Amino acid sequence: FNDIDKYPANIPFTVGAEKAFKRLQNICNIQFSNDEISAINTAREKRNEIEHFEFSITDQEAKVLVGQVLSFIFSFAHEHLNLNWKTSHLKDGKWWIFRQYTEFYDDLLCKAQNKIKSEEIYVIECTSCHNETFDIEEGRCLVCSHSEEVLECTWCKEPYIFSSCDYGEEAEICPKCEWKDGYAAVHCEKY
Repeated sequence: FNDIDKYPANIPFTVGAEKAFKRLQNICNIQFSNDEISAINTAREKRNEIEHFEFSITDQEAKVLVGQVLSFIFSFAHEHLNLNWKTSHLKDGKWWIFRQYTEFYDDLLCKAQNKIKSEEIYVIECTSCHNETFDIEEGRCLVCSHSEEVLECTWCKEPYIFSSCDYGEEAEICPKCEWKDGYAAVHCEKY
């Protein structure tokens, strides 16, 4: 519940994904890896896009995102809930369908990481799958194939993906500089 002190209420509001994630970290002392955090962020953002905005996605991007989220769900369920989905919860051949997505994702991620390392490709975080696999030269993620324009921040000169920013085109600054600008404005500081 969002406010546990109001339990049992006639209309209990359930906790949102972000608050549930923070509770797992703070109350249950669960430490999430960067890959797990990426999967959680991806699931939350895609759900919001589907529900609140116009949404379009390529077939490959959809398969990667489903595989990424399923990989997280299965490992979390096994590690923290002692659920072995493969043997006890997904019967009648359904496991193989889910396994195809997770193997597809894991294979693409592994190949992308090997390519990045062997070819020394400069990458940043993809705004779609949240992996550090977005090739700035190609303007495309090496895992989910999300493509988008890469811009250069006018303040720090670092590359960033346009959709990662809140200010829009007029600001021409990356998310880190946006945060610094917003922090400075709220605290009446010079930057």
